[in-house]
Amino acid sequence: MSEPLKLLSSATVDELSENIGKNLDRYITTNFHDAVRGNGWAIETTVAKWDPAIATKLDPTGGPEAEIKNSLLVYKGFQGMTPALAREERLWTRLCHVECLDYVRARWLSRGGNIPNLVRLHCFAVGLTGCRDDNAVGRLWWNGHVASLACPNDLELGLRRLLSRANIRMHVVERADTAFRQPLVSGIVRLLGAESWFDTFDAAVAIFMLEVNKRSGGTIFEALTEEQIDAHLARCLRLAQTQSAKAVEAA
Repeated sequence: MSEPLKLLSSATVDELSENIGKNLDRYITTNFHDAVRGNGWAIETTVAKWDPAIATKLDPTGGPEAEIKNSLLVYKGFQGMTPALAREERLWTRLCHVECLDYVRARWLSRGGNIPNLVRLHCFAVGLTGCRDDNAVGRLWWNGHVASLACPNDLELGLRRLLSRANIRMHVVERADTAFRQPLVSGIVRLLGAESWFDTFDAAVAIFMLEVNKRSGGTIFEALTEEQIDAHLARCLRLAQTQSAKAVEAA
């Protein structure tokens, strides 16, 4: 059953951020259920709803298939979500500390490393990059949002192309100037599906995106046809392949 998404107060987010070390046992083994009854833990949105059962369906195993499944669950299941609300740290921090803590723990906190740093990175959501790229749940919604811009008629296909390699997400989704220009990201995703060169080595998409960024400044993609955008990106691809070949010869 759907219910309003909830946010933390700013003061509660600040308190949690200042007390990560003090709360490590809660992150690693227990939870914040007793704290939820306090003030500032359950500010309901008037915009978006979700079914809390989604939290139990998230797959913490990692890898492209799990990321695609989780992104579909979150993007489709958060009714009424908007990009503006999806930039709200208080929303994602609430979800990662309450409803989705078991998922966050299994996905990001159970594999060793610097736990306080991992908590700060994946349980909070400072700024656009924190919401979009680092927060354990926020990144899933943003995956779906960018995929919906790239492939409006086939969300799963868009996700499969964007998430097939971690570095594709890094160089496409995590570049705000690219990812939020719908005609351009649609063209990039079309090319990802058609061009096998991107699968030949990890740095291929980085070299390509460097050419896209160098040669796309000032271009009004919204005024171009798909054919014109595809031709522009094909030129960027040829230049990227040339640069790559030169680097191999020089090595």
